[in-house]
Amino acid sequence: MTDFQDSAGRKPRATLQRRIAIGLALVSITAWFALAVVMIVNARVATTREVQASFFIAERFVRERLHAIEASSTPADDLSVLRAQIEQIRHVRVDMTFSGGREIPVASLDGTLPDTETDGDGDPPAFFTRLIQSTDIHAIIPVATRNERHFAEILLRSDDSDEIEEVWEDFRFVLPMTMIYGGLISLVAMLYVNTVFRRLRETSSGLLRLKEGHLDTRLPEAGFAEFAPVASGFNELAASLMNKTTSNQHLANRLLTAHDEERRRVANELHDEIGPNLFAVRAALSDLKRAVGDQGPEVLEQIEAPLGSLEKGIADVQLLLRRILSKLKPMVIGSVPLVRAVDILATEFRRLAPYPTIEVHSNTNDLTFGMTVDLTIHRFVAEAILNALRHGKATEIVATIDLEEQDGKCSTLIASVTDNGHGLGDDQARGIGLSGLHERVETLGGQVFGPERQDDRTVIVICVPAPAGQHALMTPFL
Repeated sequence: MTDFQDSAGRKPRATLQRRIAIGLALVSITAWFALAVVMIVNARVATTREVQASFFIAERFVRERLHAIEASSTPADDLSVLRAQIEQIRHVRVDMTFSGGREIPVASLDGTLPDTETDGDGDPPAFFTRLIQSTDIHAIIPVATRNERHFAEILLRSDDSDEIEEVWEDFRFVLPMTMIYGGLISLVAMLYVNTVFRRLRETSSGLLRLKEGHLDTRLPEAGFAEFAPVASGFNELAASLMNKTTSNQHLANRLLTAHDEERRRVANELHDEIGPNLFAVRAALSDLKRAVGDQGPEVLEQIEAPLGSLEKGIADVQLLLRRILSKLKPMVIGSVPLVRAVDILATEFRRLAPYPTIEVHSNTNDLTFGMTVDLTIHRFVAEAILNALRHGKATEIVATIDLEEQDGKCSTLIASVTDNGHGLGDDQARGIGLSGLHERVETLGGQVFGPERQDDRTVIVICVPAPAGQHALMTPFL
């Protein structure tokens, strides 16, 4: 499964953070584009108006000067001066030719010729010129004198190139500045948005850890006042859950301990009350058989079969009682080291056909962890071995009990059973034995993992919080 798919294999929707980032980028681009359009439209309108005004001023100036030129004795010189004056007017170009086609030169005003050339460094691009360019305006004005009807011709044309260059200079400054300004605003906005979403991710991660059972999870102090209620509320909730869970755990442990104590009490009462009575009955039967034997072989033969059946029934009841007592409370639990109790259990299973190989490994040495924890580990190993033999048809079984220590104190007791069988089916994995084991381990605050297949083997593991281990008072001999 990739990072872009959820657990169901579906492509997730775009995140809100990504949508905000895209939205900010689109708003910035749209605002910049709208500003560019407005500036271009305004520049085009302003350029058209200014060019038209300059052209009409120039045309009016020429027509007003035309009467004096036509009456002048030196019209050619006057036209040269007029051309120089016209070329000093912005947004207008003028061409003057004599009737024969020869161009009228430009007169020098104040001893210099007008400089109409540009350096070309800031020439606008062609597309920008087409966007701003105004409608071309031109006028042809004939010039006559007293001696000639067609002495010369004046061609006036509008010229918006210098205005377009000015607009282009504004664009080159304004638009980059607006882009930088919009980018800075978007960057600052995204920084704050990322801060918000980082806080949301921290909260989401904290909730996930709470869900996984890490009740010591806390959110760090918020950097903004708006985040403070969320952080404090989360931390108060986590603390409350921890207190309630701890309280429930202690209650469950007390209930489980009381339950085990009651089972032990019942087992002791059954052993102390029923056991001696059964022994007394068997002894009485033996006395009865001897007494009947004194009456003669005929009498003994008549009642020997009923007495034998009765004696066998009593023996069966004693065997059943021992099995019940063993299930209620294995006699070795609490009085021997945990690993020895598991070894005794393994020895009992080794006697079963087809004589499986069962190994027990542990680093707990001669420690016992109290009747409740020892009994839980003992029942777990017994249930796991029984399932491996009965359902998995295993021939090799390894039981491991490891004690993890933290700061010199007992922290967690980890027990695992691995076998070479073919594993359990779904119905078998949900059986009563494993279900009861799950409940007992969870009551102690532990966890059950498996059964699962690993390298062609079946593995089941439990982790149980372990109190400080104590040295067992006695070690049985097998």
